[in-house]
Amino acid sequence: MPQTTAHYDVIIIGAGLGGLSCGALLAEAGRRVVVLDKNKRPGGYAVSHTVQGHRFDIAVQAIGGCGADGPVFKLLQDVHIENSVRFLPCEPARTYYTKNYDEPWQQAGSWQDIVHNLCERFPDCRESIAACYRIWSGILQELMALAGHGSAGAAFEFVRSSPLLSRYGSYTVQEFLDEQRVPDELKRLLAARAGYCMLPPQRLSLVGFACTEMTYSAGAWLIEGGIQRLSEALAGAIQSRGGSVMRKTRASAIMTENGRIKAVRTADSRVYEGSCAVVASAVRPAFEQLLDKPGLLPGRYAKKLAAMEQTGSYYISYYSVPADAAAGLPPNSEIEQDLGPISETWSPDVYYMLIPSMVDASAAPPGLHCLCLSLPCPAGYVLGGEGRRRCRSLLEQAVSSRFPQLEGRMTRLLELGPEQLAAMSGNPAGAAYGWAQIPEQSGIKRLNIKTPIPGLYLAGHWTMPGGGIAGVITSGRLCAQAVLKNRT
Repeated sequence: MPQTTAHYDVIIIGAGLGGLSCGALLAEAGRRVVVLDKNKRPGGYAVSHTVQGHRFDIAVQAIGGCGADGPVFKLLQDVHIENSVRFLPCEPARTYYTKNYDEPWQQAGSWQDIVHNLCERFPDCRESIAACYRIWSGILQELMALAGHGSAGAAFEFVRSSPLLSRYGSYTVQEFLDEQRVPDELKRLLAARAGYCMLPPQRLSLVGFACTEMTYSAGAWLIEGGIQRLSEALAGAIQSRGGSVMRKTRASAIMTENGRIKAVRTADSRVYEGSCAVVASAVRPAFEQLLDKPGLLPGRYAKKLAAMEQTGSYYISYYSVPADAAAGLPPNSEIEQDLGPISETWSPDVYYMLIPSMVDASAAPPGLHCLCLSLPCPAGYVLGGEGRRRCRSLLEQAVSSRFPQLEGRMTRLLELGPEQLAAMSGNPAGAAYGWAQIPEQSGIKRLNIKTPIPGLYLAGHWTMPGGGIAGVITSGRLCAQAVLKNRT
């Protein structure tokens, strides 16, 4: 027999950072909020795990948007918990090693420093370099302004109010850089952060790249004590303002009446009543498996949803290494190197190495470092046990050949593949950033925060503005604004 709980103003499905951000802002505004999550810990991908005294942020590397003007720090200020989380700068933000092992490119943590370094390296391209960052900054500002004001009337004045989005909305990064007529080596450095988006420049949306580039160009950070502290702080903000975060509570149905949201039922047969619900989890399964009347979705919307392309996932392996073996290595690296074939259709040529204890000494026991190797996997790829063993073997061989001081000195503690990340996050195939940032589904072409079903909203990396922690937190803010605007 279903059990009915008290009525809530807003029911949020998913306690990732999108759902928690939205919930914290709504609770701060006086709304009665409940957040439902299938896991025992809030955070989604933003959780930490400790093995033999080594702490890892399971699926998070350095994050952007944590400076005084960044979306992460601004959120904490707005819900009055800025003193509960300490951000540690990761400098350089990322170090890039190319296949030919030439001098690595150390990407600074501020766009001003990046521009200065690039201009020194390419003095004849100063105007082009400055133009790139000016345009990218403008794209991000226009997208945030458009998202914040909603889409009403945007079609009529779009070119005037958003000239950069209007001009570059369908561009790839490669098309944009070709238009700038800069040398190939400068193109490579300007587009270095494309790896964050898991797409090559010839497929990556300029809008999606601009958002990522300008967010990280205000600094890259780790959280002292682990990313879990951010998730727990936001959950605590909700609870301290009268809201609830229901852990180990899986949503089983989104219930509607007369075409509007009525309630959310959970797997334990509880019914959480409310006329407003937020899907802060994987969107396609929510609509296909939870919505009690899938026919409520307009045909055009359902067709768009079915055609959208997901990002890939990761194989991640975590190690303990002696401090002297890691001496001199940067904290956050991207390495181009042919690893060899994982399968007949996949031969990776790039991987990532993060040493979080270089930034936060509390992440490893004295005399040791924790080291994380991650390998991006194609969208929908299933590794299985044999695939994980193959990935691990090739990664360890590649790291030992590139950094000989690590050979034989890495003790594996834990590994995860797309299947484990899918189970943890609920993202199909462990998709790392929701929808892929291709031109057809970036910026205003991404799913809107407000769905066609009255009272149903989206938050997280499946909606605007896109993936990454800063983007997900921004989506939570935009979702809270939309909910408040329609209920005041």
